[in-house]
Amino acid sequence: MPNLILIQGSLNPNSKTATILDEVANILKEKNINYETIDLRKLKLEFCDGKDLKEYNQDLQNAYRLMESANGYIIGMPVYCYSVSGVLKNFLDITCNAMENKCTGIVCNAGGIMSYLASADLMKILSYEVHVLTVQPIVYAHGNDFKDGKIVNEKVLHKAEHMVERLMGIMKS
Repeated sequence: MPNLILIQGSLNPNSKTATILDEVANILKEKNINYETIDLRKLKLEFCDGKDLKEYNQDLQNAYRLMESANGYIIGMPVYCYSVSGVLKNFLDITCNAMENKCTGIVCNAGGIMSYLASADLMKILSYEVHVLTVQPIVYAHGNDFKDGKIVNEKVLHKAEHMVERLMGIMKS
């Protein structure tokens, strides 16, 4: 089975982005798809300053090696100010070369219903910088899709399942 890496890009301890990725992980488990998760809340992060990878700390070097070994990715993207969160962008600036010429799905979470185009920023970053193909649909959720720490909007869960199917189909071809 292809190896997927889930990248959880929020630092919020009560992250709704992490909640969505947990649902994606459940879908992967049901389909017996091998995956690992990189949760940015659990890494010692450094600012990207253009130095060689070997000059960053062990957490970032380990994340890079794990990403390099993967066939594809699902990125959990919180929306801040209608764009990619700074912490996710910074992490990708350091590690995205490991993703070169692979494919990814995007799970996007925002506070309101009007931020769905923010995922286009992540698509551009990945497309232009390291030639990553992004599959459709992009999974988008906002505050009203959650209740008591769970996703209550079935449409979000259906899109997540469809995104996983598309990603796996492209990875197998």
